[in-house]
Amino acid sequence: MKLSLLFESFLIDQQNPEADRKIGYQCNKWKNNACIGSWVPCRGKEGRSQCNFNDFQLFLDNTKPGMETLQAAYRPDDSLDNRQTAVNCIWAWRDQDKAPYNFRGHKAFRNGLNDHNDFIRNIGQISNDNYNKPAVRAAAGDAAFSRVDDTLTKITQARVADHGRYLITAAQNGLPGVTIVEKDMGASPFYRPSWTPPPVAEPDTPQWKTVDWEATIKNSADPAATRTQVRGWLDSFYRGPTANSHAKDHWQVLRSYKTNKDRTNRCRKP
Repeated sequence: MKLSLLFESFLIDQQNPEADRKIGYQCNKWKNNACIGSWVPCRGKEGRSQCNFNDFQLFLDNTKPGMETLQAAYRPDDSLDNRQTAVNCIWAWRDQDKAPYNFRGHKAFRNGLNDHNDFIRNIGQISNDNYNKPAVRAAAGDAAFSRVDDTLTKITQARVADHGRYLITAAQNGLPGVTIVEKDMGASPFYRPSWTPPPVAEPDTPQWKTVDWEATIKNSADPAATRTQVRGWLDSFYRGPTANSHAKDHWQVLRSYKTNKDRTNRCRKP
């Protein structure tokens, strides 16, 4: 879904004069991790004046031979359907028994780094800066910014939900004596019962769930003691020298998305 976020932000950024645009550029020559060439923009195919979503996928090198199905899905108003597009993107890879490719930030915008947290911070800052430019905001329309915000919210929800199955198991193993209460987060839009994952991939679950921490604490015999126990375990699980590496990475990315959301609420001018 981050591809939807990037593309929706790209459409807004296109309302700037070309010299001020930041999204949809790649350097054509690198040396020692520095761009020593020119920043080349994404150009529309088949006579289009700007890249559509599928052009953008090609630009990011996010498709491979055999992925003939168009991945973009659109709503009746011709705006990108962020959730269905994300489903299409994932299954374009899974149908070839491949894990979805995570594009690199330095291929997405000017001066980007090969770091996902840097990508999240940059894309949020660019969108907020564009919101605060009256001409860009007027040209793009408030609905365009609302779509970016909606996609950001769905990304955060999806990351929490997809991580939930691992968190539930880890909490059950790491918190002896505590009954873990689960929270239903809805059906997974990516689930297909007929899919057999390759050996290196874990199967999907039809329903997204995570830990309901407040219910877990409230329903315990000693809520105050359980809260202290839970806080200590969460701190060791996500942070510090004994942290689970995968959980730590998840927490850092989720924190970046939440910080992005907080900055959006704080930095945009009325």
